[in-house]
Amino acid sequence: MAKNIRHTKIDNAYRKNDMRRNLERFSRFNISGLFPTTKDSSPHFFESFNEAHFAVMFEFDPTIVSVKSQPFTIKYLDGKSVRVYTPDYSITDCNNVTKFIEVKVSEALDEKQNRKHGLIKKAFNEHGLEFHVMTEKHLPSRLALSNMMMIKRNATALGEVNFDALNYLLNILSVPTSLATAVSICESLNIDTNLISYCILRDYLKIGFSSNFSGESVLFSNIYEGELCPA
Repeated sequence: MAKNIRHTKIDNAYRKNDMRRNLERFSRFNISGLFPTTKDSSPHFFESFNEAHFAVMFEFDPTIVSVKSQPFTIKYLDGKSVRVYTPDYSITDCNNVTKFIEVKVSEALDEKQNRKHGLIKKAFNEHGLEFHVMTEKHLPSRLALSNMMMIKRNATALGEVNFDALNYLLNILSVPTSLATAVSICESLNIDTNLISYCILRDYLKIGFSSNFSGESVLFSNIYEGELCPA
């Protein structure tokens, strides 16, 4: 049977020249996929629900400018043994500080895992790099994640951005305003309403993610100044 095309794309995204692993990324025992992102030239690869949720959270964090999944493999010492480790993510913030992230379920952080992470952190620190372990306790609520994913889907559905329409909308939109009002303005101007989600994703507009979206949801903090151009 021919291999599923989507699976092949994910395998290709996962395999990098400097990676130590070259595994089939799908089985009954793991959850794998690609997360399209505006913060890297290629989509993020994830192998668990937690990793997928962190990809979403990083995407909507305005202080993070770059995210890479499984960026490289590093060697570390475990007694007399040399072992290798691949971080789940690297994130670079607006101050150009890069942190390397291991995503774990909190229940898995037993003495053995904590010891391993200590050795890995030491190896990173020796290279002047930061290493952090993050769990579901660092994630926003399920509702917030669900809202973020909905905004991401809508922004993706927009397709190619009409920057003339984007600049015009941001020029005339007075915030704070309700989501219903913003939608009404788009419809009256024959502007794709998904442009609102694009503005939220790109942090041109802000909205609270911790409550269910409704027409009364408030858009605020329009940071727009001057004309926006394609990246």
